[in-house]
Amino acid sequence: METIYGAKGGGGGGHTPVEAKDNLLSESTAKILLAISEGEIAGGLDDTRIFLDETPIGNADGTKNFEGVTWEFRPGSEQQEYIKGIPSVDNDIAVGVELRDDQPYIRMINNTQLSAIRLRFSVPQLMRQHDNGDTTGYRIVYTIDLSTDGAGYQELVKSAFDGKTTSEYQRTHRIDLPSATTGWQLRVRRLTKNQNTARIADKVSIAAVTEVIDAKLRYPNTALLFVTFNARQFNNRIPKISVRPKGGLLVKVPTNYDPVNRTYAGVWDGTFKLAATNNPAWVFYDLVLNNRYGSGDRIKAHQIEKWDLYKIAQYCDEWVPDGRGGEGKEPRFLCDVYIQSQEAAYTVLRDIAAIFRGMTFWADNKVNAVADMPASIFRTFTNANIVGGKPSYSGGSIQNRYTQALVSFTDTDNHSKDDIEAVADLKLQHRYGVRRVELSAIGCTRRSEANRRGRWALLTNANDRMITFATGLEGAIPSPGHIIAVADSNLAGRDNGGRISSAKGRSITLDRETSIKAGDRLIINLPDGKSEGRTVTSVNKKVVTVSVEYSQIPQKETVWVVDSDDLAVQLYRVINISDNGDNTYTISGAIHNPDHYDHIDSGARIDERPVTVIPPRVQPAPKNVKISSYSRVEQGIAFSTLSVSWEAPESAIAYEAQWRRDNGNWINVPRTSSLGFEVDGIYSGRYQVRVRAVNASEISSIWANAPETSLTGKVGNPPKPVNFKASPRVFGIKLDWGFDENTSDTLKTEIQYSKTPNGEDLMLLSDVPYPSRNYEMAGLAAGVVFYFRARLVDKSGNESEWTQWVRGESEFDVNTILPDLNEHFMSTEAGKQLSQELDWLNESILVNSAAIKEVKKEVTVNHEQSQSQHKTLERAFADERKSWAEKYAQVTASINGVNAGVVRLDKAVTNLDRSFSESQKQVQVKLDNQGALINSKMQAEFKQNAGYAMHSTNITIMVDGKKYNAASMVISAEVKAGKIESFIGFNANNFAFLNPTRGKMEPLMFMKNGQIYMRESFIADASISNAKIGNVIQSNNFVSGKSGWQINKNGTPEFNDGVFRGKIYARDGEFRGTVYVDKLVGDNATATIYKEVSKGEIHGKRYDQIIETSVIYKGGMPYDVDLLMPMMQFTSEGSVPGAIHSTRVEIFINGIKYSPQTTVIATEKDRRLICSLYATLKAAVKDVKVTIRYITYHKNGCKTTIHPAMIIACKHNSSSFISI
Repeated sequence: METIYGAKGGGGGGHTPVEAKDNLLSESTAKILLAISEGEIAGGLDDTRIFLDETPIGNADGTKNFEGVTWEFRPGSEQQEYIKGIPSVDNDIAVGVELRDDQPYIRMINNTQLSAIRLRFSVPQLMRQHDNGDTTGYRIVYTIDLSTDGAGYQELVKSAFDGKTTSEYQRTHRIDLPSATTGWQLRVRRLTKNQNTARIADKVSIAAVTEVIDAKLRYPNTALLFVTFNARQFNNRIPKISVRPKGGLLVKVPTNYDPVNRTYAGVWDGTFKLAATNNPAWVFYDLVLNNRYGSGDRIKAHQIEKWDLYKIAQYCDEWVPDGRGGEGKEPRFLCDVYIQSQEAAYTVLRDIAAIFRGMTFWADNKVNAVADMPASIFRTFTNANIVGGKPSYSGGSIQNRYTQALVSFTDTDNHSKDDIEAVADLKLQHRYGVRRVELSAIGCTRRSEANRRGRWALLTNANDRMITFATGLEGAIPSPGHIIAVADSNLAGRDNGGRISSAKGRSITLDRETSIKAGDRLIINLPDGKSEGRTVTSVNKKVVTVSVEYSQIPQKETVWVVDSDDLAVQLYRVINISDNGDNTYTISGAIHNPDHYDHIDSGARIDERPVTVIPPRVQPAPKNVKISSYSRVEQGIAFSTLSVSWEAPESAIAYEAQWRRDNGNWINVPRTSSLGFEVDGIYSGRYQVRVRAVNASEISSIWANAPETSLTGKVGNPPKPVNFKASPRVFGIKLDWGFDENTSDTLKTEIQYSKTPNGEDLMLLSDVPYPSRNYEMAGLAAGVVFYFRARLVDKSGNESEWTQWVRGESEFDVNTILPDLNEHFMSTEAGKQLSQELDWLNESILVNSAAIKEVKKEVTVNHEQSQSQHKTLERAFADERKSWAEKYAQVTASINGVNAGVVRLDKAVTNLDRSFSESQKQVQVKLDNQGALINSKMQAEFKQNAGYAMHSTNITIMVDGKKYNAASMVISAEVKAGKIESFIGFNANNFAFLNPTRGKMEPLMFMKNGQIYMRESFIADASISNAKIGNVIQSNNFVSGKSGWQINKNGTPEFNDGVFRGKIYARDGEFRGTVYVDKLVGDNATATIYKEVSKGEIHGKRYDQIIETSVIYKGGMPYDVDLLMPMMQFTSEGSVPGAIHSTRVEIFINGIKYSPQTTVIATEKDRRLICSLYATLKAAVKDVKVTIRYITYHKNGCKTTIHPAMIIACKHNSSSFISI
């Protein structure tokens, strides 16, 4: 063996790697200029009212929540100073492109108005690790070049990143742009090679390009806020900036108005001043007349009724309880609204007017605004000045009675987030149930005001009587919003209006004698068009004397009405007046009750006005209500019919009836004018009927009852549905059932469902009309489970038993769901676009119609077989039914059959029922029979109740003349029949998500050949039909022998705790601990003890005294079972020697008699028996009865006893024993 010799080397030491400190550090300062308002505002901004991410910059005690934040404010005046620090208008454009040595960054700049370009670099990390482990800085050299108007590049900057940083470092260069005619081209080059090694971090990116226009801009008439802060405080992101100024927009208000205290001093002279206010009337006035953002370019100051707005404004400023208890008060209406988008003028004015319960209309060449607020009677109408003498009345449907209101308002105490105020009217809710309406309170920032708005909506909805009538030329006197009084003698029950014959001083002569009395109020239409009322002091036949003369002498034939304590005139607010063209006008009004205002503001009680004196009379009940029945045969089936009749009482015009069987629920019969009704297909039972009469005044009588009558009809209740079952559907569950015989009188199938198999929290699914025998529950997610049951209800209200609960589950199989989803998607506009093959675009895509105006430009260059062309075409058309415009641009080049081109089309088309717009760009090349086309298209279309918007990109490849739809993607949204669906679709053979990391692109997810490959995924809830686990599946808390569970591919699962229901098959096993088993099947034994039985008798002659005891063995084992009774004991005790003649034991197993092995121990008086027995039972035998019988043959006295003993059941020929 060869010997190897060695020697120890020198005592050199190891090297500890050293990392240099970072010496490249950058700070980013955000500068943000916000436009707060269009128009000057009152201001009042300080750092406690400026919020960054909902946190104020400063606190009331002077402390700051953010360091280094600066701000400047300009209120928006005409001559305001510009803000220093914003010397330019910047447009920041994110880029995010890596700068590489083999690919310079080039950017075209076409906006010749620009003054400069700021280029921002980003270096995530810059370092180098040497072979000895030391980490130091690195150097990257780059240049910035500029080309002007297509000339050659000039190098403007040559610099380098030189140092070390482990966090992002940013650097900005400003490039001043020289004068240009067409624009510039910016180029950035990296001179240092990319290393592409893990030891050198040298990635450099172009983070953003900022377009700069140098100017000192004041932004007149725009309130500004300029904020600067260190972006590091917000993790290099822009926080949400919000402000809450003390004063709002400066608008015109009356010169005598104090907007802070909301008071009006003296008499207003009609002049205005500028002030900040949130009174909705003056906000409305400003929006009408402002030239910049309002309608002032169309409507002048003399075209709006400012005096009416003055009254409305005072009503808005009145103080009302704030709803918080105590003496707190607040203005009735406020308008704190921020209009952020352009809307139709009428829509905006209507919404603002709604704040003060108002409406707007155009009349007398003016904008008029009226509010629903207290007002006096403007004009009166009676049967005398109503065409035909009969007004018509109407009201809303009972189905539209709301009992709850959810009012949405802006909560300024919670950073102006939306909140909901719920309002309910308990009386209405008790009557109509829960019927909810949702309201949006525009300009409302107080919960108390939102509550008042909700209560007003419920109150006016519940009191919605409308009146409509035609009158003569005096119909043009009132205007919408005015209060009119209507005296309708038909409704009132007596004459309370007419015309006057003459008037002299305080004496008014009427056209008739009436029931007017002293203290009543006589209201007359005066010559100026308005009504005026006076208190009656005396009445002498037709002459009525009032307390004070009218302000104008009433004219002859003028209308009068009387308003008294027991009969009030009806009050309505005019909402519409229309000219009928025949010197008559139609007036429509809504019921008006002056008590409503105090009820809403302070909760005062509403006193109903007595508008009729027609007394409620007692309506007699129907007489002689009788019950009978008869039978008929229809299609071979006999039916019994309940027949009810009664006699008509006086004044009755209609009847309401109810019936029931065997004390069940009362069933309503439709209201009728007949003197009876019938019910087909009745069941046998005891029937009761009650009927009441209704007169012309809708007054009902008491119920009249028929004697209870027993009728013979169908027996029992309807049979339950047959074969009730559930089957899966894609995103739904289908229910099917059948009907038994004699169910032709079925009314409906009632179906209930629950989330649990025991029916907890069950809900009504549907009442399916007969004879429908299926129902589909749609709109479910995949794999949703519900439990269903059903019953039949016949036309008489009888109900069958419920079926058993059946389990239903929406479709879970992906192979079934995917084709359904695909079919639906491909039928949409998005799916059609995704599968579209592209064609070569040319002018054939233009609108196939002649244009009214057309501009065409074309530049063409030809050289032998070569041609290049630039063509643009602009066309427009409009008439009374259709308008369209389009712009077409084409750039093409060709040589000897080789073609290339770029086509751009922008198109907009509208007609009376369709609106369509499209913008598309297509790049296309062709070489003989080969070619490629890529198209990017945006489309939007709407027709009546359907429309879509779509953005798509399609690529078509042509190989040997055959086209292939190679790849495409689409994003779209569609609405059909009120349902909105959105889609994103991709078409590709391969689909990948990649993560750029460690200098390379790593795949996270890849789709190929219809399969998806994922590196890692986190799923909250997954439904998987089949899962193939390549190694291990386990819980995230698995620790072997301690917690969690694991299943591995070796088939050795481990569960540290578990509950198993159903069958478990195993070859061997081991339990360490306590095992509880209700029934154990296998190589084991079970046992029981039968009970003791004793009996004593005396007989003069010999007699068999018999006692016995029994047990039942449940059995059912899949193998033969041995029954063992190893030691049974019996005793007989005689009263005298020789009393007992003989004893025996008999065992009966399922009726078969067995004789056990017996040992007898006897004395002169007693007997004792010890017995044993075993018997074999066949496999699967159940409920085996074992009887032990003891018989003693004796005379005189004897006491016999069966003592308790054990019976054992075990497997026959147990494998636990081996024969030897």
